[in-house]
Amino acid sequence: MAAQNEWLVLMKDKPNSLEARMKVRPQHLEELKPQVESGLWVFGGATLNAPPSDGKLDIDGSCMLGIAETKEEILNRLKQDVYAKSGVWDIENVQIIPFKCAVRKPL
Repeated sequence: MAAQNEWLVLMKDKPNSLEARMKVRPQHLEELKPQVESGLWVFGGATLNAPPSDGKLDIDGSCMLGIAETKEEILNRLKQDVYAKSGVWDIENVQIIPFKCAVRKPL
């Protein structure tokens, strides 16, 4: 079996895409469930322009940690996501960074 590597993904949203993000968010989360269960994604969530204020999130993108053999495998999965297909994510400028976790606390 090929070595599985950790990949830190930093993905900005396209300008003015918050409405589209919120519209497809339920589908995005539902489609992620089997990918999380299979071990593809370790964590993921929204990145913010500022800390939450009065319960409001100023979302500007996404951050996730994936497990795969290659960077291309991660990129292909990202391209299949509804956020990519609906024009929320700026997929052309995604950062997929090799990562080695030194410490991790179970949730």
